[in-house]
Amino acid sequence: MIKLLLLVAALIAGIIVGPMLAGNQGYVLISAANQTLEMSLTTLLLLVVVLFGLFFLLENLIKWLLSLSSVTRGFFSGRKTRKARQLTSNGLVKVLEGDWKQAEKLVVKSATHSETPLLNYLAAAEAAQGQGQFHQRDEYLRLAAELDSESLAVALTRARLQCRHHQYEEAVATLQDVKGAHPRNPLLLELLKQCYVALEDWPALLGLLPALKKYGSLTEEQTDALTVKAECGLMAQISQHSGSDGLMGHWNSLNRKAKQNPVLVTCFVHEMCARNADSEAYTVLREALRKKIDPDLVRLMPTLKLTDNHPAIVTLTDLLRYDSSNATTHSALGQLYLRDGKYKEARTHLEKAIELHPSVADYSYLVEVLEKLNDKAAANRLSREGLALALPPKI
Repeated sequence: MIKLLLLVAALIAGIIVGPMLAGNQGYVLISAANQTLEMSLTTLLLLVVVLFGLFFLLENLIKWLLSLSSVTRGFFSGRKTRKARQLTSNGLVKVLEGDWKQAEKLVVKSATHSETPLLNYLAAAEAAQGQGQFHQRDEYLRLAAELDSESLAVALTRARLQCRHHQYEEAVATLQDVKGAHPRNPLLLELLKQCYVALEDWPALLGLLPALKKYGSLTEEQTDALTVKAECGLMAQISQHSGSDGLMGHWNSLNRKAKQNPVLVTCFVHEMCARNADSEAYTVLREALRKKIDPDLVRLMPTLKLTDNHPAIVTLTDLLRYDSSNATTHSALGQLYLRDGKYKEARTHLEKAIELHPSVADYSYLVEVLEKLNDKAAANRLSREGLALALPPKI
């Protein structure tokens, strides 16, 4: 704009000054080396104005040509971007369809000009793993990490693919690297849970459960079920490595709620009995039954290999004072009396158990008792009744 104003001003000046110099044009001599150039002052001024105008026109022509080149480049660049966007979209659809080979081809081809190259490489990693090309999968993940080394999406994709390939230890290492920056991410916590369960890393799972419950999608019931699973798994590991003494120490360290959980009591009793610590198991079982009469715990009584069954019989007899119609308690008492050779008492409790809740097992125990009492007729009759109970009903 300024140059245009200067040009207009020069033209105006020439129009005004020109007539004034018409009678006195002056003389100009320009000498350079062996060449000389002569002209009037008016001619020189006009020449300067013309050259200035030509320079102005040339400058604008160059600018126009450059802008045209930029538009052309923008057109072709935009065309590549649009094509990459379409290829990426098609590739992601192929990932969802499970067409791994075609998906990898499309998303890798469009990665260079894609607006979201990180997404392209993550999808390519998914497609590579789908084809069993784990080395190529890791290469795509490396390229994605180069684009954004701190991306949570890259870490989660890597860990998810590692879990799918049963690389649980590697997945845990991947997730631990980003857990500090994203301790509340529900997907991260869920992947860690899957890894800990697969690795049977029960202490780590127990430590993760509070965060899973607070920030994840676990319900109260799911949390309790996982807690029981982890505690039972941990007791099995402690029993294997530290024996009954180590397991007893761990049990004593548990809170009151855990010690009153029938499933955990059952796990403890089974592990203790496997280590020939039935007497210690009985002590814990008796205390649990005093807190709550649970059928599953009552059934454990006859499974204990005690040197003296009398304490267990006393415990079960006491339970009948609170619930005399408990078929499970009568059955357990009948089995203990049978083991001690007290067949009349065994018969009384087993018949009561069958009366309250018939079961094939109790029929079998009672038949054994009757045979010991030489009551063959009753034994044969009960055998038929027990067999009828075991067989499916006729349609």
